[in-house]
Amino acid sequence: MSGFVFQWLWVLPLLLLALPLWWLLAYARGKRAALIKAMGGGLSTHRRLRDTLRIGALILLLLALARPGHSPEELSISRTGRDVVFALDVSQSMLTEDVAPSRLEVAKQAVRDALNTFSNERVGLLVYAGSATIMCPLTYDYDFVRYMLEQTHTRSAAFGGTTLQSAVEKVVDQVFMADRGGVQDLVVLTDGGDHGSRMDEVSELLQEHGVDLLLLGIGNPNESSPIPIEDTDGVRTLMRSKDGIIYTQLDDASLRALAAQSADAEYVSVGNRVFDLGQIYLEYVADRAVSASVEGDGVVVYQEAAQFFVIPALLLLLLSECWGAHGLRLGQAGVLLAVLCVLPREGTAATSQLKVQFTEASKLYTDGSFTEAEALFTEVAYHSDGSSMTLSHLAAVQFNRGLCLMELSRAESEVSAELGLSYAQQAQLAFLAAKRYLPNMERSGIRLESTTNWVTELQFQIAEEAEESNEMEAQLGQLLEYIQALLEAQQDLRQQVADSDVDRRQPKRAKKTPLTAPIQPPPDAGTNASIFVKSESALKSEALRLYQEMQQLDTLMTPPAIEGMAPMDSLFAEPVKLMAKVSEAMERARGLLINWNTWPAAYSEQQIAEQLIEEILNLLGNNSSNDSEGDEWDEMDEEAEYEYADEMDESMMSSMPMEGDFAAGGEMQALPVPNYSADDILMEEQGSMQFRQQQRAKANAGKVKKDY
Repeated sequence: MSGFVFQWLWVLPLLLLALPLWWLLAYARGKRAALIKAMGGGLSTHRRLRDTLRIGALILLLLALARPGHSPEELSISRTGRDVVFALDVSQSMLTEDVAPSRLEVAKQAVRDALNTFSNERVGLLVYAGSATIMCPLTYDYDFVRYMLEQTHTRSAAFGGTTLQSAVEKVVDQVFMADRGGVQDLVVLTDGGDHGSRMDEVSELLQEHGVDLLLLGIGNPNESSPIPIEDTDGVRTLMRSKDGIIYTQLDDASLRALAAQSADAEYVSVGNRVFDLGQIYLEYVADRAVSASVEGDGVVVYQEAAQFFVIPALLLLLLSECWGAHGLRLGQAGVLLAVLCVLPREGTAATSQLKVQFTEASKLYTDGSFTEAEALFTEVAYHSDGSSMTLSHLAAVQFNRGLCLMELSRAESEVSAELGLSYAQQAQLAFLAAKRYLPNMERSGIRLESTTNWVTELQFQIAEEAEESNEMEAQLGQLLEYIQALLEAQQDLRQQVADSDVDRRQPKRAKKTPLTAPIQPPPDAGTNASIFVKSESALKSEALRLYQEMQQLDTLMTPPAIEGMAPMDSLFAEPVKLMAKVSEAMERARGLLINWNTWPAAYSEQQIAEQLIEEILNLLGNNSSNDSEGDEWDEMDEEAEYEYADEMDESMMSSMPMEGDFAAGGEMQALPVPNYSADDILMEEQGSMQFRQQQRAKANAGKVKKDY
């Protein structure tokens, strides 16, 4: 075999174009010389040598276009001739982040790595959870497999759960061919935890159809982790059941048991470490049969030699342009050569700028400016590629970026575990990228392991905080029910007191009519008073119990003090103060209920307690119905208020205070026993009637249409 060949021989006939081109240049040169002579010129400005250089440059470029090659090497093509179906577990547990960024994303990346090593395998893709779905049948179009892999998510399967048996049945019935037994491989990527599969039937199906099984277990087999899920708005929560947060880990035992049932099955527990599925598969099929032998078949690869023709062609063109009437103009040639030398150095200048940024980012990291350092490392990583920086430099950029992210994670986790987890997961990806650039970089592996442990710790912390939050919400809901029950009990007691009392109003009498007898208490006033006092005491005890419980919740929910900022009150700060006043009002009502003569004052204290309880419910967000009623009342105009006042019962008018409300009299003392005379009561009633007549007159005047 010749050591030097042209790989595109069809380009060589184009060399014949040099002959007519040479003739045209010679013809033009003769015409130009004749014209110069006719015009009285002397020396020709276009020499034969310039045309020769140009023709030589054309010939060299055409030879370069024919792809010259040297140093031939025969390479055999790795053609296994096997059919490979990747079965991807897409159950919810695959969203667990005990490996970065998640078990499912790691499995998808593993399939991509395997596709990069394949050459002539037919590849299919299947996903399964509670049921199985064929994403791609057997094909040589790896790009289509990659595309369908991007479309894979936890909703790709129709039913949830994990049933490997459904995947195996779908594969042997609809994907693999019966006449290809022995050269068919099923590669399953899962975290185990099968729900309902009969593993003996799975093994029998595989052996019956001649399908070899390669199982890869993904996930931490030693520690359980929660399952994060996102809703349609992108809000992340943890998957829960009625018993609490769901935790999952790699079910290593069941996968090993399945692999042990067949001699053609193999289980690889990758856990939460970095792995290369392509290399694992090649080792798995190293000694297995293929469908067609290709021994001795191969391709011849040549070292490209086009540059040995292109560079001389450019030099010839340069000389042809710089060769004038008086020979070679060295100044112009030097300038052009300098330009040619400078142009390729643009990439070097960009590389130098990236190295300067890397040095600056390293200094910021040393000074403790982790946010600025991480931003600069990210910028360097974004603008870097294999042409501007070596793989070791790229790995160093990602490694240092991961260090910055870890420092930020530990700092932010003291304030927010969710924010710390976000930084830690980004650090995981950075260390993983460094490991991919430089697989033998041990520091990246060590940091990746410690970062994974830190992520697990933060996930547990978030789960515990979620549990505490749920417990606190349940406790708050129970507390609101108790407060509402206290309000209803106080209202019922006040109504009982009112029902057991007599009408204390004096009937109207004409002038000079003798005074009526004084109002007498009901016969059972003493017995009822004792009952009312006991009931009010029980309500006060309940109020004190709720007060203590609210104090405990106030302590738990008070945000920690932040240096340089004013302390913040919790949700219970104001309700706790109000509940203290509730017990005080109930104590005053209890003292007033002892004597029948002071029952009206007890009504007032009971109403004060009720209003305070209602305000507590409003503050705690459990009084939406009252808020809506309040909005309707606020929308009433002044005329409606007067109409409402006209329709009120006179007994209600007489019982209403003239100024303020009951809440304003929260500190009032017990009322004395009334000792008004009949004349005093009559004068007071006349004054009230005059006041009501004035209000009606104002309301009627407002109804008169103005005729300005």
